Amino acid sequence: MTSLSKDAAFWSKISRKYAESPIKNMDGYLTTLERTKSYLSPEDVALEIGCGTGSTALLLAPHVAHITATDIATGMIEIAQEKRAEKRLENVTFKVAEVLDHSRKDGPYDVVMAHNLLHLLPDLDAALAHIGALTKPGGLFISKTVCAPDKGGMKYALIRYAAIPVMQALGKAPFVQFLSAQALEDKMTHAGFRIVEAVDQSGLLPSRYLVARKET
Repeated sequence: MTSLSKDAAFWSKISRKYAESPIKNMDGYLTTLERTKSYLSPEDVALEIGCGTGSTALLLAPHVAHITATDIATGMIEIAQEKRAEKRLENVTFKVAEVLDHSRKDGPYDVVMAHNLLHLLPDLDAALAHIGALTKPGGLFISKTVCAPDKGGMKYALIRYAAIPVMQALGKAPFVQFLSAQALEDKMTHAGFRIVEAVDQSGLLPSRYLVARKET
């Protein structure tokens, strides 16, 4: 079984539990949501990759013309479809897909989003290159990514090099790769994006919120 199929099975297995779990940092989530809304317009055709159970896509849907939201886990998309039916939103499409499954024929998109996804991708360079191809020239790529802290410390080292590998060996954690925020930005730049906003969210495992514009 490939890494991606293993991760898809992992996320599907925990999808119901994941859906019932409260957001750990609600203030951070709401701040990210409002910043993202500020970049959207009613005419935008948007894509969210790694949408999980669809909560963010459904909250952003009233602010765009249409949003397609995808995830590798069938279980996650099943829950997203249930939420969509409850809210009766017609401008949202949920699909099962990994990053490289997205066809360029379906784009280009005005906005592509990836919240809490990039650190879970085994081949980030290929993913960013494909996201660049899906984004129209002048369009935006908005992401929030868990990054390695500038000063790791003992707690980070225990999580990164002890706890996570053990959990992965037991099938209780997916692939994960923590880059520094600067390394992440460098990869985005190499993929043809220009960073227009960068905001840090502090914590033991800090996150970097990035808004990047596709160069023409």
